[in-house]
Amino acid sequence: MKERKEKEQKLLREKQEKEVEEQERRMIEEKSRERYREWLRKKRDEEQERKRRQKEEEERRLAEQKEKKEKAERMFSEWLEQAKNKPRPTLSSYGYVNGKLTGYYDGSSYPAPGFCNPIPWKPIPMPPPPKENVRNPSGKKKKRPVSHQLYRSSPSMVCKPKDNLHVGGGMFRR
Repeated sequence: MKERKEKEQKLLREKQEKEVEEQERRMIEEKSRERYREWLRKKRDEEQERKRRQKEEEERRLAEQKEKKEKAERMFSEWLEQAKNKPRPTLSSYGYVNGKLTGYYDGSSYPAPGFCNPIPWKPIPMPPPPKENVRNPSGKKKKRPVSHQLYRSSPSMVCKPKDNLHVGGGMFRR
């Protein structure tokens, strides 16, 4: 009987230990599920926030683009109005077309200047060069020493091979 009781107690203890382990495992699983739900909720919130920011950025960019386009159109229309009032350049060449005197393109004539500089051109003031060409009292010019290196043939002419004979290659002058 003792052995039986011991066996039963041992089995009971093992059963209790298993239940405790099972309960701990269930608690751990529950905690992990709760953490996963929390993480998932956080991820969804972050994703929604990111999409919201992206949408706001896109709307802001579209608003800026629209404003820029409107400004460009407004500036263009102002320029167009001003361009209507600007004086047109006069035509330099004239001719008769259908019995009327009109301007026509002639490549041999110069067009009227489109711009005239209101400030006249002024030369840069420079001092006159010193006069060194004073003649000798005898009236003769001094001879300059002539350098013989000026008349020396270039090395490319000297080293030219003589086997490059061309028939009718411009060797004879007429």
